[in-house]
Amino acid sequence: MKSVLYISEALNSFTAQELKELSLSSVQNNNSNGISGYLYYKDKHFLQYVEGDEQHIDELIKTIKLDPRHRLIMAIEENSLEERRFPDWGMKSIVEVMFSNSVVETTIIKTLTLFKDNNLTLSASSKSQLFRLMDELSVSVLA
Repeated sequence: MKSVLYISEALNSFTAQELKELSLSSVQNNNSNGISGYLYYKDKHFLQYVEGDEQHIDELIKTIKLDPRHRLIMAIEENSLEERRFPDWGMKSIVEVMFSNSVVETTIIKTLTLFKDNNLTLSASSKSQLFRLMDELSVSVLA
């Protein structure tokens, strides 16, 4: 199993209706491909975490890269995921993911954008820490 955490920037702001439609289509597509995770949106930025079979995740990331509604800023991969962090979330609704601790997601978005804008690369340990943060989010959200 594989997981990917990525951020992207929307070329135009999404309306509430567009976010709802995106969420619904994501749930349908991801459920049919055995992909779980969540999508967070704020200030024209998406933070998405997806997990599932490596082939399906790779296909999804290719599709995301070609989506004309946004530009991919940075994607971080984690291979050999032993168990899902968000097993029951085909793609958690964007609205439902507006956690009270959304400062975590906002911080990730700002940090990764800063790294990309300054042509910096994340160390292996920084990438690992981001996935540990996903572990913590899954525990706090699913508890």
